[in-house]
Amino acid sequence: MLPDTPFLQLVPARAKAAQQRMREEIWSPVQSLPVEWAGSSREHVSLREVKQRKRTRIKAPFRWGKMEDQTWFHIQIPPAIRDGHHFLEWKEQGESTAYIGGLPFAGLDVAHHECRIPKGCREIWMEVMALETGIWLTPPPARPAINDNGCRFSGATAKQRNDLAWEVCHDFEVLLDLLEDEYNRQPELRTPFGQAVGHASPLEAVSVLYRRLARHLENAVNAYDNGGLAAVQKSLKSTYASLRGQAEAIRCRLTGHSHMDLVWLWTEKASSFKAVHTFATINRLMEDYPELHFGYSQPASYRAVEKRSPPLMKAVRQRIQSGRWEPVGAADVEFDTLLPCGEALVRAILVGQEGFQDLQGKPSEILWLPDVFGYSDALPQILEQTGVKYFFTTKLHWNSISKFPYSSFIWQGPDGSEVLANVIEGSGFNMNVKPGEIRKGATEYRQADVHDEFLMPCGFGDGGGGVTPEMCERARRLQDLAGTPQSAWGRIDEFFAGLETVRKQLPSHRGELYLQFHRGILTTHGELKARFRAAERSLQTWEAAHCARGRGNIDTHAWKRMIFAQFHDYIPGSSIPEVYKEALPELKTLADKGLSATKKVLSRKGGKNCLFNPLPLSRNVIFRGKVRSLPPLCGKQLTDLAKLETPEVAATSSTLSNGRVAVRFDQQGRIRSMRVDGNAIPQKAAMGQLMLYPDHPHAFEAWEIDRSTLTAGSLVTGLSFVEAHCSESCGCLVFAGQLGQGSQVRIEYILEAASPVLKIEYTIDWREREQLLKVFFPTDFNGSRARFGSPFGSTPRSQQPGKVDDEAQWEVAGSRWAMVSDDSEQEGLFVISQAKYGWTARSGNLGLSLLRSARTPTTQRLESGQEDLSSKHFSDMGQQTMRIAIGRFDAPSPREELPAALAESLYTPPVSYVGHPCSCGLQGLEGGESLLPCWAKPEGNNNWTLRLHETLGRRGSALLRLEPGWSALRIGLCGNPVKPQPKGGRIKFKPYELLSLLISKD
Repeated sequence: MLPDTPFLQLVPARAKAAQQRMREEIWSPVQSLPVEWAGSSREHVSLREVKQRKRTRIKAPFRWGKMEDQTWFHIQIPPAIRDGHHFLEWKEQGESTAYIGGLPFAGLDVAHHECRIPKGCREIWMEVMALETGIWLTPPPARPAINDNGCRFSGATAKQRNDLAWEVCHDFEVLLDLLEDEYNRQPELRTPFGQAVGHASPLEAVSVLYRRLARHLENAVNAYDNGGLAAVQKSLKSTYASLRGQAEAIRCRLTGHSHMDLVWLWTEKASSFKAVHTFATINRLMEDYPELHFGYSQPASYRAVEKRSPPLMKAVRQRIQSGRWEPVGAADVEFDTLLPCGEALVRAILVGQEGFQDLQGKPSEILWLPDVFGYSDALPQILEQTGVKYFFTTKLHWNSISKFPYSSFIWQGPDGSEVLANVIEGSGFNMNVKPGEIRKGATEYRQADVHDEFLMPCGFGDGGGGVTPEMCERARRLQDLAGTPQSAWGRIDEFFAGLETVRKQLPSHRGELYLQFHRGILTTHGELKARFRAAERSLQTWEAAHCARGRGNIDTHAWKRMIFAQFHDYIPGSSIPEVYKEALPELKTLADKGLSATKKVLSRKGGKNCLFNPLPLSRNVIFRGKVRSLPPLCGKQLTDLAKLETPEVAATSSTLSNGRVAVRFDQQGRIRSMRVDGNAIPQKAAMGQLMLYPDHPHAFEAWEIDRSTLTAGSLVTGLSFVEAHCSESCGCLVFAGQLGQGSQVRIEYILEAASPVLKIEYTIDWREREQLLKVFFPTDFNGSRARFGSPFGSTPRSQQPGKVDDEAQWEVAGSRWAMVSDDSEQEGLFVISQAKYGWTARSGNLGLSLLRSARTPTTQRLESGQEDLSSKHFSDMGQQTMRIAIGRFDAPSPREELPAALAESLYTPPVSYVGHPCSCGLQGLEGGESLLPCWAKPEGNNNWTLRLHETLGRRGSALLRLEPGWSALRIGLCGNPVKPQPKGGRIKFKPYELLSLLISKD
């Protein structure tokens, strides 16, 4: 008999083979189960309804329905397997939820293969949706995609589990996974781990841990070969006792997680199903694994579960009360932070906190945003004012150029607000509780020198059902294992509480968290973004009317739908076409409802023709051919509105002028020169140049614009003059021509009486596939920074080449406006956009992305397995209309003519109505021009909140002018009084500060 093998390099291959043999001992099929089918439907059918329907006995394999169809199957449980010791194996291509006793019992999918059949169970109902599932599994499921042939059901089987084999297999697997991770850390070892054939690298210089693990596994396989499962269990028990971890290592706090996209490769109705599917899975796992903790965000999902299955939601509430299920997140949905306006972000959190209050009796202190595409610098201030102390994300580790330097840090807003932030790396939010993942998490935790714990969310998202039994088993074995951090399930809020104790030792980051990836989402699906912005303006107008009439809040449902549209795969345009087939009409309906509701609130029988200004800014408007002056936030009779005397507007085939603005055009319809109030805009070339680029991102086409894209563009030429027309109050020049291979463009330059800006309207019949269209304004305003509008305020970014992080920002977000200037910021060029958000600024050349026909995500597959590339899968095909305006910035400028103010007033029209004048006490602001009053929020009983924010990074004060009998109290976003209070109506403000004033009638 030979001594123990000296060739430990052969252990991995032998151990892998033994592992497979152990797995084969876990499950034993007992019998196939009879299954009946109740038909499929496009709409949701409840369990109560389906029980009344006729059912058909089926045999596997069986195909049914199309993508996103729903169906029910019925399984009769024979008496012999009602003993509580059998499991159901359900082989179905879609996502399935087992119902027992009317309650969603467990989710079954590619990551959750079996569920226990409870003792005495006579029947199981399976609700199934035809959905791609287990998207984030590694490796992905090896199976054909769902197509028009239907979703495939392959059978239901009753099985028995060998619990000894189950335990032994997980004991063995964790050690083998740890061995593999340690192997991959040994640079001398070149042979692929576990290679079964060929030369195996000798273990000449490897870690002590690797040698010991290899020997223990060799001994375990010997025990298995000689004595079976009982012998290997005894061997492994001894191994774990000898490989205990050391307390000085960093700890890993595990939290169960299932990131859920409310829309993406599925529509909203599917995400409701997915929420039930996942919640049922976790609820069942918590029975089997009492140590499991789970965190989930998005009150919108909890409401969906409450609607679909009140009994399940009751069970979830009990889990929440026990402390093991943690509602976390602050916002109602995991929202995009770059595209919504500031007020929309605030409402997403305020509405979300109402949901968390309902779920757990208190608001959430953590904003949980694992998967969004950039982080506005407005967030820290919004969070601080809404009582949110902590911020969590993972997406920054997707940066393509430079690695984000911190894991735990203080995130500061430009106003000085702070929130404690944590960023995880690795595979983000779909961790599998593998030794290698946990060890990687420890080594990548940048603040391990000051904090002894890191956070790791675990579980499969997007319908993967979250945590699996296998993850729970691995977690038990990784609590105290040599070479790995001590690991245990725990609460997310307790992790942040521990991080708070070392707050003073953490680094700080000031300003936006720019994601160096997914830049295309600022432009993709421009029509969607235009309707979204129109809906925002409609709610703004509706709420203003309520303020003017002394009424309370508008329809809460309208805000919830608006917030849902902020979801990070909705408004960015990164979902399948079916999502937008539903979204576009809904957003239009929402905008129309806001306008009709506004008129209803304002109108009175027997009244006069009036005009209502929904903005808390005074403004000049053209109404019925005359320029009229409108005070802020009030309705006035037309006969009482002053008509301003203005110079005539003039137009020729190459010029426009209105006494303030004078513009000359070349024959291609580009701007040769422009003067505002006698001051020229210094140009490097003609402004308004259209550039067309081939747009083929290397990955995530709907999401990204590659840097190389912007080097391969061609100037659009061939446009020619069409017509000029002019009225007393408006002049217009029109140019048109071909764009690209098959598109047509019409450009209207519009100059209105008394206006300081030139409006430009592009009407394009867009037929280009995978092309990007940008417009450029090359100026000589060559300062170090350009300024871009943000949800509240503005974000300065470098416009000069050189630094790596600056070069990585080749496409950036701008909320409705951007400006290039000299370093003094005393003069510059600004561009205002009605509903475009993607910008470029380099050396005085300011560019705006107008259209991109990216290939959108799709779940439709052809028989060959290829995607359907019909035109419906390229965004924004067909006629598109885009509106922008350009002007010259000069300091000082009146508040109403600053770009942030014009971005509000140019595209928020006044409302005509028949009724009586109305007001809510606001006369305006004097001084402090960079402080912008931007929104009026009704509170009821003649109380309303005025939202203001500083836009240009300046400090100062402004005098608030109110009508007699009105007063102002400074409050936070949650309505709490804050200091300093206005004195004598004077408001002091800091750079980029967000302020709220409660205006009340005495």
